[in-house]
Amino acid sequence: MRYKLAYFAEIAKDFCRALRGRRSQRQLSRRLGYGTNVAFGWESGRRFPTLPTLLRVAAYNGIDVHRALSDFVRQESALGADVAVSDPALTAILFQALKGGLSNAEIGARIGRSASQVSRFMAGTSQPRLPDVLAIVDATTDRLLDFLALFVPPSGLPSVARDLRVLEERRRIATELPWSHAVLRVLELASYAALSCHDDAWVAARLGLPEDEVRACLEALLRAGLVRWQEGRYAATAETVDMTRGAAEPRQRLKAHWLDVAARRQLRGDPGLYSYNLVSVARADLERLRALHVRYFHELRQIVSDSREPDCVALVAMQLFELGA
Repeated sequence: MRYKLAYFAEIAKDFCRALRGRRSQRQLSRRLGYGTNVAFGWESGRRFPTLPTLLRVAAYNGIDVHRALSDFVRQESALGADVAVSDPALTAILFQALKGGLSNAEIGARIGRSASQVSRFMAGTSQPRLPDVLAIVDATTDRLLDFLALFVPPSGLPSVARDLRVLEERRRIATELPWSHAVLRVLELASYAALSCHDDAWVAARLGLPEDEVRACLEALLRAGLVRWQEGRYAATAETVDMTRGAAEPRQRLKAHWLDVAARRQLRGDPGLYSYNLVSVARADLERLRALHVRYFHELRQIVSDSREPDCVALVAMQLFELGA
């Protein structure tokens, strides 16, 4: 979900207002050590704070900032645990975690800044104001709503309330119709694009599904704006649905669904790699295995991202856990 650059200022105003909570603008300004009513300026859009200032407010609100940021970047240990939330170095650490394989020039092109400006942001030698922070998060992760939700309920931000409803509906479809995203993957195949027209039976055969289930999935995907009808076929839109965030119970059900699919395919003898390894290991080495597990997952996603002309849909099911824990 990409926002136009000018719109980040509107989101920033709403975010500052929500983060302030029940305090008055003057109370918050004094709490932060200002002699003037800076909160009024933030909420009116006359000027904006830097991220360290807002992280201080989040900490005042009782939020474990380091843990929240760690969860967002999917890092086991607390992100920058030894760095104060008010230290600009924490912002630089966050940006480096978000950056991934993107170059400063690529990020700059997305947020309307030069590569040298982005380089200074990433190094922590220059502190971006809140609209730029939000733009960087959106440009590098496409999960801005989830970032906002670390600190405030996004439903209370008028500038993104509609987008939140759309995201929640898309996540609902993914959990209630879990095969919908497998259908979406089939629509990305080069062989589907080569069809003269859409064929429910063809899609169903690629997944081993009944045709009526394929139709139900396609109808839901179309309503959610994840596919569009184009020249006799469905085409996936550029929209994505990150299922690593949101309520825990639906995400657990979704994972259980795909583990069940893997188990049923293994029991009926379908081709594939169905492996397990039951081990006794030192707890320190279990942590090494977890780190290896995460690295493997990230490399897998990179290979998928780089793949061109896809011609098959596959399921990768990964588990690592301590028995009896």
